[in-house]
Amino acid sequence: MAAVNAAAWLLWSRWERPGYDLELRARADRIPLIGRGGDLVQVVPFVYPMLVVVAPGWAYKGWLNWSTVLDLALQVAGLGLWALGIAVGLWAARAMGGYGAVGGVTVGHQLVSDGPYRYVRHPIYSALIVIAVGTTLVFRSYLLLVVAALSVYAHLWWAAAEEKLLSSPEGLGDDYRSYASRTGRFVPRMKVRRD
Repeated sequence: MAAVNAAAWLLWSRWERPGYDLELRARADRIPLIGRGGDLVQVVPFVYPMLVVVAPGWAYKGWLNWSTVLDLALQVAGLGLWALGIAVGLWAARAMGGYGAVGGVTVGHQLVSDGPYRYVRHPIYSALIVIAVGTTLVFRSYLLLVVAALSVYAHLWWAAAEEKLLSSPEGLGDDYRSYASRTGRFVPRMKVRRD
């Protein structure tokens, strides 16, 4: 997990890098938690497996971990969620390109609606939440449980702030509102079949 996390983080960062130099025409509000280390909710699930390698007695079998008769089932489910999160996150980061690192709307910003964005508006946030939950289940850590809860809160907040900006006249306006009406926020919308 540690090696895959490191490789995924490098790829993700490489695809986002062009966004750091883009000029913004409007900026999204930032979550107040970010100024106080809130970005850690994104980093901790990627770094924690490395802690397990370095200090397994503390990070895997220490007092911060729980154990039940369902450990193996939880770990298998967690590994599946983690792998799904990594795959979706990489797919979304690749589709998003340089816009992934943007904290607002750039000059010449275009709506991204291909790749996983065909199905959901925030696949990167979905992936980060799923990675946090999956990593929590693999290592059965109370610390990761808190991080996963903070991840859900932070990504709900970020998604709402971004959607407010993107649907505004300074953002993408009607194009974004139309896109939002046909796609789910974090999970795909179920299509109702009418016969």
